[in-house]
Amino acid sequence: MLLMRKKETSEEKSVKLVAYTIILYISSFFVPFVIVASFQSLVYFSRSQWFFATPFSAYIAFMAGMFYIAVVFTIFLIFRQKWDGNNFKIITGLLLLISIPAFYFSLTNYYYLDDKGVHYNSLMSVNEKEYKWENVHTVHIVYRNHQGTVSNYQYKFELNNGSIITLPYDDKFAENVGRIEDKIQQFGITVKDNFKNPVMD
Repeated sequence: MLLMRKKETSEEKSVKLVAYTIILYISSFFVPFVIVASFQSLVYFSRSQWFFATPFSAYIAFMAGMFYIAVVFTIFLIFRQKWDGNNFKIITGLLLLISIPAFYFSLTNYYYLDDKGVHYNSLMSVNEKEYKWENVHTVHIVYRNHQGTVSNYQYKFELNNGSIITLPYDDKFAENVGRIEDKIQQFGITVKDNFKNPVMD
């Protein structure tokens, strides 16, 4: 009777794990957009910022973390009867821990602009980097030709040391172009564009 009860408990756990795995596969396509955006707005947003944005790479990294966990669960469910034992469970647990960096770096991947300059925390960076307006040498306005229509695509901020920060031209950026132009005039920043030879796609 006790063995049957243990077997039933084990089967119930397997059924639950299968359900969790399926949920992870499905939710990995939309949950990252909710969790990452919500976390960053609570932790990093400030009223002094002109605008705050999350790179698409942050959502992809979080999505990859969730998908990876689902794959590990799938492997565990397939081979658990063949390799059942504490060692297999420990290995599975260690494999799950590998996903932690994906979640951490996705939550700390963001950028924003303010009166001081451009602030960027890249996907593989631990600390936020500040690129002050006075250190910006050239602003490259990148245009794109999409199906015959030429429009803004990116803004590239080239610093005095030669490094470049590339930001996408989206709705948030468009709303603050006036502020950026004011800083360009204030610090005498050179502006270049590729309007006559736009990026083709």
